[in-house]
Amino acid sequence: MLGTLSRTARADLKSSQLTLEHFLMRSRTLSLYRKYLRATRDIPNPLARWETIQFFRDDVHRFRHETDLERIRDLLMQGHRFLKQMQGQMTLAGAASDGNDNKLRGTRQL
Repeated sequence: MLGTLSRTARADLKSSQLTLEHFLMRSRTLSLYRKYLRATRDIPNPLARWETIQFFRDDVHRFRHETDLERIRDLLMQGHRFLKQMQGQMTLAGAASDGNDNKLRGTRQL
């Protein structure tokens, strides 16, 4: 079954006429997604962290079939702006905290 899925995925890629530029945009999108995940590590409230990750995950999911390179570039720029804005707010929130350095590093329960 796994072999069938990979053959189907390769056939879809061939038929979609994606270019090297599309591949590069995909890698930039994944890189931005990882930056978002790292940025949420400083959110102390687990529910707020989960909601923030889910918000960005939904956006990535909504635009996953976008093939217009100009639109993809615009979406990536918006994502980077939002990330900087979020990091700025996290910096301000960290400065306003009571000095408690307990940071949430994941949600896995042992």
